[in-house]
Amino acid sequence: MHLPVVGHIKTVLRQLLADLKRGKKHNAWHRKIMGWKQHNPLRYKEDGGLHPQFILKTMSEILRGDAVIVTEVGQHQMWTAQHYCFRYPRQLITSGGLGTMGFGLPAAIGAHFACPDVPVFDVSGDGSIQMNIQELGTIAEHNIPVKIVVMNNRFLGMVRQWQELFYDRRYSYTELPPVEFVKIANAYGINGIKVESCDEVLPALQAALDCDGLFVMDFRIEREENVFPMVPAGAAINEMIGGHPR
Repeated sequence: MHLPVVGHIKTVLRQLLADLKRGKKHNAWHRKIMGWKQHNPLRYKEDGGLHPQFILKTMSEILRGDAVIVTEVGQHQMWTAQHYCFRYPRQLITSGGLGTMGFGLPAAIGAHFACPDVPVFDVSGDGSIQMNIQELGTIAEHNIPVKIVVMNNRFLGMVRQWQELFYDRRYSYTELPPVEFVKIANAYGINGIKVESCDEVLPALQAALDCDGLFVMDFRIEREENVFPMVPAGAAINEMIGGHPR
């Protein structure tokens, strides 16, 4: 059913806000959403591989929600929204649906100056981080203690996912050359660590928190990890695919 709302936008919004504050319909809708979450929780493979969802859940646990999380643009952006447990408004700084790769690192600098007493983590992909990687020089020069989480799968992951699912893995210009991000960090005088197994995730995050300055974590995640659920181009929201491990 479609119900049009016709009126002056200021008046209509005030009336809608008043209705929300009364809470009956609002609370019922939230109970319905929570029911969906309980019956159909987000899942990921637990097969011993280094999965980004596990990294983000571990981040959430060690930080206890007391951090500002910034993202670049891509699969890691979606995984962060799904698997990191935010506790307060304005804890997630992301560029949204029309954002651009390279947003995260400069935004993390700004987030630090806005909240200097709160840990700032930039979650990035290995493609996005290279769009503005020269800002490591800015961060090193001014000793800005941003922590960088690189989800490194050697792909432009979001485009690769579409090529896998809809073009029979005919990968075109999405595979990236291997990059040693810790060595790049070291060249700027920045500490870093490469992580290749689940057992190394928690110690790496703790090392980042214990470090007073910038710290780079290069997580070598599963190469063909996908974000689910997703809605194919031109499909309706009830035609989403995925949501469970393959």
